[in-house]
Amino acid sequence: MKKIFLCLVISMSLFASSIIQMYRDDGIKSVERYLNKQLQSKTYWKKYLRDKDVKFGYYENLSSLLVIDKASKEMDIYKNSKEGVEFIKSQTVIVGRAGDKVKEGDLKTPLGVYKIVKKFHPNSSFYGPFAYALSYPNTFDRLRGKGGHGIWIHGSPLDGSPRNPQSKGCIVLPNDKIKKLDKLINPKSTISLVYENKIRKTNINEMSLILSQLFTWKNFWKNNETSKYLNFYSKNFIRFDGMRKKSFARMKKIIFDRDEKKSIIFKNINISPLPNIKGEKLFKIAFYEIYSTRKHKYKGNKELYVRLKNDKILILAEK
Repeated sequence: MKKIFLCLVISMSLFASSIIQMYRDDGIKSVERYLNKQLQSKTYWKKYLRDKDVKFGYYENLSSLLVIDKASKEMDIYKNSKEGVEFIKSQTVIVGRAGDKVKEGDLKTPLGVYKIVKKFHPNSSFYGPFAYALSYPNTFDRLRGKGGHGIWIHGSPLDGSPRNPQSKGCIVLPNDKIKKLDKLINPKSTISLVYENKIRKTNINEMSLILSQLFTWKNFWKNNETSKYLNFYSKNFIRFDGMRKKSFARMKKIIFDRDEKKSIIFKNINISPLPNIKGEKLFKIAFYEIYSTRKHKYKGNKELYVRLKNDKILILAEK
């Protein structure tokens, strides 16, 4: 143990010394270039993630994860930590009909990644003591034309009436179980992964690739490299407001041609595998963005929905 600690101290000292020497020789810009290059390296991220459990994604700003299998009607509860997700317990639930939700009234629980928007007390005692509203439909759902709303995680009738064996699309727990769940999670920083039959788990290789690609995309954006930046976008890309790739590319070219200096910072990065009916390698990337030019400043949450193909991310949707 002492040898490992000593090696770690020596390694950190050598790294610090090399950074200091770089700064002495070529100034702060050389240090920034070096660090940006590391963030764009899959090798760097593999080392960073080597002791983390990332089978359900990578999370910097999440306390809990609910993994729900519609087929087995099981909810697995996980806590997030520096080591990745940690299994807490499993709970039987009631869900809607098989298949992905497409429209209002199809009685299906949607497949995907959903935040808990709020905890609230429904007007009807039918829904138990309280409920969590999920963020369905999210940006990706709306852009694909999926309809419906009001998807909750809620309890059972307070009058003791028997529960239906199938919900109208919500995720239903016994009242004692939802009260226990409430003690285990922080609704403000919990997401649910809803899938059917078998979730496609991710791994360090995929997470390292996505993170390195994310920072490469950011670097092209920061440096106004139009063609390289746009090459990250699928030909079927659609922005949150309905803008298609052709119009988006034309707009970005005008902006990039101004050659403005940009500062772009990504914080609180969360990457989730995106359950889908086709079993494709889809992911949701969410982060807090701090963007600044001489004339424009922005701070807020950003979402990318991407497909992983041929060791490259392709952006399908953006908000």
